[in-house]
Amino acid sequence: MSLSSHLFAQDMRSLVQIYADIDKAFASRSGEAVSAVLKTNSDSPSYELVENYTLKKTRQLIIRNDLEFAKETSLALIDNNVENYDAIDLYSYIDKALVGEEQKKQAAEEKRQREQARLAALSEKTRQQIQQRGSYQTMNTTSGKAVYVSEQEQSYSPLLWAVKLGIANVMYQMVTEPDNYNSLKYGLSVGLDMFYPTENFVFGLEGLVNVHFLSLTGEQEFMISGSLIPKIAYSGINKHLFLRAGFAAYPTLSDDKETVRSISSFYTPAIGLGFENIDIGASKFGIHGDYYPGHFAHDDLKAAAEFGASILLPLNVHERTKVGIELGAGDVLFIKEEGIENRIKGIFAIGVGNVQK
Repeated sequence: MSLSSHLFAQDMRSLVQIYADIDKAFASRSGEAVSAVLKTNSDSPSYELVENYTLKKTRQLIIRNDLEFAKETSLALIDNNVENYDAIDLYSYIDKALVGEEQKKQAAEEKRQREQARLAALSEKTRQQIQQRGSYQTMNTTSGKAVYVSEQEQSYSPLLWAVKLGIANVMYQMVTEPDNYNSLKYGLSVGLDMFYPTENFVFGLEGLVNVHFLSLTGEQEFMISGSLIPKIAYSGINKHLFLRAGFAAYPTLSDDKETVRSISSFYTPAIGLGFENIDIGASKFGIHGDYYPGHFAHDDLKAAAEFGASILLPLNVHERTKVGIELGAGDVLFIKEEGIENRIKGIFAIGVGNVQK
């Protein structure tokens, strides 16, 4: 009994060591190492247990979808015991699974190649159609996609501009104190509007010069006014809401200031807000208001401001430019220590601008 117990303990220690060798061979992912362990212990009285342990670890490989290595280990079992039918059945199952996977991969690759060929043929057909229509080039959009555009379309700029010639600029001037005085004046004007949009901002520039050289009523005066106003809008809030900051000038050239009571020459920074470049059908509309802090430099002035609105009505639109008329109205207000001076203007202008694509 004692001898039998001793031999059993030795067999168990030997079997544990063989299991450890098999684990090591599996860890090294070597079918040859697994085969070597099986061959070395083929004469062991516990060899059947060793085969069963190897089969168990092979099935675990199948569960993990490691079919290539499972095929190697099942083949190692067959090489060392061709009568191990469990290993033969397992090898057959793995081989069929691998063939099925290969067929799926091959079918997916053939499908991918067919789709590539279809897209290439479609691209070639599109390219030929474009070539037949004229000269086109590719441009990248902001999303990174390439699109075909004609050379003419490629030359379009995001800059929007308009030049205006006021052929009738009528101003009604009213002074309340110390004596009421009013006059009606006629003149000309020239103006410029520019807008340049970017991804987050719209930059603008406005310039206007008014010359009133003919007094229809009241004293004869030669009056000039002008302004240059850069402006900016943040598209995240409203691309039409502009912050305006620039400069304005109102030189007075009258020879009889005591009679007309016009303010002396007035030069000032200008800050304000405007809703501008608004599309109303094919027309463009804008309205603004500017505050003139330059009144602080004049003892006889409490405040000064200017308000204006305009609409550009297109008459003739060409491929690159459009011609139209602009109707504008404005009011320059000077609040004095005594009374006010009000200059109300109406402008009829011819405008020329570009067509934005």
